[in-house]
Amino acid sequence: MTLSRFIDRVLAANPARARQLAGGDSARKAASGDGTRRPLLAPFERVECDAHKLDSRMMVLVPSPHGGTEPRMIHRLWVVVLIDVASRAVLGYHLSLRRECAAEDVLRAIRCALQPWAPRELQFGNEAYLPGAGLPAHRFPQLVGACWNEFSVDGALANICARVEDVLREVVGARLVKPQDPASFSRRRSKDDRPFIESFFARLAADGFHRLSTTTGSSPVARRGTDPDAAALATQFQLEYVQELLDTLVANYNATPHSGLGYRSPLEQLDRLLAQGIWKPRQADPDAVRRIVGTRKLCTLLGGVKNGRRPHLNFANGRYSAEWLCLRTDLLGTNLWLQLEDEDDARYATVSTQQGHFLGVVRAAPPWHRTPHSLYVRQAIRSLEKRRLLHLATSGDAVEALIRYAETAPLAKLPAHPAYLEARRILQKQAESVAGQSM
Repeated sequence: MTLSRFIDRVLAANPARARQLAGGDSARKAASGDGTRRPLLAPFERVECDAHKLDSRMMVLVPSPHGGTEPRMIHRLWVVVLIDVASRAVLGYHLSLRRECAAEDVLRAIRCALQPWAPRELQFGNEAYLPGAGLPAHRFPQLVGACWNEFSVDGALANICARVEDVLREVVGARLVKPQDPASFSRRRSKDDRPFIESFFARLAADGFHRLSTTTGSSPVARRGTDPDAAALATQFQLEYVQELLDTLVANYNATPHSGLGYRSPLEQLDRLLAQGIWKPRQADPDAVRRIVGTRKLCTLLGGVKNGRRPHLNFANGRYSAEWLCLRTDLLGTNLWLQLEDEDDARYATVSTQQGHFLGVVRAAPPWHRTPHSLYVRQAIRSLEKRRLLHLATSGDAVEALIRYAETAPLAKLPAHPAYLEARRILQKQAESVAGQSM
């Protein structure tokens, strides 16, 4: 008898064991429950978080040296979403402009769930929002800053890093549920552990981006011979339209009847759970929520008379100083906390002692002193400079050099740099804050 025949005979004599060996995940799912007798969760007891790559191509319009504008294709974007398990309501989201999601994108989505939400001033239509659509913080004012107890993720490094876990513990007061934890029930890349967020992503694609001519489909086979790049250029499907479309899709989902909730909408289900009075929201500190994405680092005050340099603090490839700091020679050589209050404006930072006493505000030295930017934009500019793709003048503007580099690149090159998209977003945000209206 050969070895293969012996193995076949043993497997035939033990069909249960054969199913376990050959069935894989299918056998494991068949042996488990169907989920109908799961314990009931209170609102905000568990939140699922995941990232989804949008199945659509898009472009941006950049100024042309010959006048007018030119279309430039950009890479596919990611959206990070937080959804409440008990009510199926989307609490917050963030559209990432990077090629891959980072911890900062997860923190921005968390902050969106903890802050008030308001409908956008839409450019492509006036009736895109359904009646009563919005995030829970907009429908129920008592849920502004409401915290949750568990934060379930799929184990990606952007979700489980120390920066995200510290924010969840100190600001939200939540526990991170990750596959890396030996006591956790979840598994890496398993859609069954986070079924509600995966169901929302499927609905977001089917009811939204898959209905566009610019869609890439969920797989290369789904394209069916279409050219999404050509469709994006022909229709001029811009990044700004994607932001508005995503906001309306998320808001309308919360106001749409759900088959898993007895055909109540997630907001109606949340209203029903709140009316029972068995749960009271736990509020987060608004100041702590505002600084969730900000960065803080312990820096040494350098310079002084002995080395002939102005007192300064080195932070994130930049030198920070101020007039009041030059007068505090008693602080030379000491470690001070440097805090970025606004993550989208790294030009300014606050300085405090290790005991928590506020000292003052410092400003970045050239070439980081003119245009608002984030630390991600600064790191990307330094990376381009090291590769000799960008030249920074001593007294120039680094962000302006990045914008000039991205807008003058040949059309045959790669899509627009993610840092360029981030810089555009920050400049648009600043312009809207000055003008007081959506642009």
